[in-house]
Amino acid sequence: MWHFRHDMESIVDYANEQFGSEWGIYAVIISALIISIVSRQVTIFLLPRIFSAAIKKSEKFAQIELKSRNSIGTATLGLILWKSLEQLPRIGFSGTIILWCFVIAKLIFLIFIIRAALKMVDGITIAVGLIDNDGELDTTEKTLISALESLARFVIFVLGILFISETFGFDITTLIAGLGIGGLALALAAKDSISNIFGAITVLIDQPFKVGDWIIASGIEGEVIDIRVRTTLVRTSIDTIVTLPNASLVNSSVENFGKRRWRRYQPLLFLDLDTNPDSIESFCKAINERIANDEKTTNIDSSFATVEAISAQSIDIKLNVYWDVESGIEERNARQKLLLDIAKFAKERGIEFFEPRIRSSR
Repeated sequence: MWHFRHDMESIVDYANEQFGSEWGIYAVIISALIISIVSRQVTIFLLPRIFSAAIKKSEKFAQIELKSRNSIGTATLGLILWKSLEQLPRIGFSGTIILWCFVIAKLIFLIFIIRAALKMVDGITIAVGLIDNDGELDTTEKTLISALESLARFVIFVLGILFISETFGFDITTLIAGLGIGGLALALAAKDSISNIFGAITVLIDQPFKVGDWIIASGIEGEVIDIRVRTTLVRTSIDTIVTLPNASLVNSSVENFGKRRWRRYQPLLFLDLDTNPDSIESFCKAINERIANDEKTTNIDSSFATVEAISAQSIDIKLNVYWDVESGIEERNARQKLLLDIAKFAKERGIEFFEPRIRSSR
């Protein structure tokens, strides 16, 4: 800093010698402005070259760099001009014009650096994408991005107001104290909403469940259909939608069927007692072949269909099927396809399922 101040003194002395003491200071200001403008253009020129590798790799990053390039360049202009003019009062030069030039330069820097920061908030999407395993953003990740972007914009906006206020002579300590008191009052008034928002962030980061998972939480069982900033929506088995506050999900146990390594399905089929044994054998063979050929079947050795028991009323067929599926929707679809194929196999072989009312009438 001493070297910079000493250099400024030398520059001002040289300008005074060349233009006279009355115009020398203005020559310094104009020179600083020219240097700042050149620095802006150099910054705009260099940015895409410095980040060329990232730009080629990510189209999203290229868009962010393009949108923020001019703002960063103008912020560089303001910074150099501000720091240059800041030295003049320290070496004995002051006045209204110098003061206003200093204020304007600082405002240019603050406004455009805030503008650039707001545009770079979109980089959160890139950051989440880097930790995403499947390369595609699902609803949960999009909600996380939205929440983090809103929080980042709020922080940037508040800090921007504080620094701009300081430029106009306001005591930033008093402003922070005022914001602290106001924030405390707001937090007390909206503590439930704030708890739900932080609950959403916790849910989205920890991911105890995701959209499509079948869960049991707070006594509610169903499929997660949406995770929002304040609430999570669950569709129950009777097709009603239950809204669960995110804060309650964080503070309670959640049983997630979607986290299972596989899904197990064990239906029992009750065949009419008069069914031909050869047809039953053919029926079980067809089901076993269908299970083995299903690409979703896992633990094939433990997946089967076989005669379990014979009672006074029916012949009982037990199925034990393991599926490698990721969501409740996929599991329901797999069940439906299997049951429809079983119905087709039964019809092809003339097999009837046990119905107590029909048998009692015979």
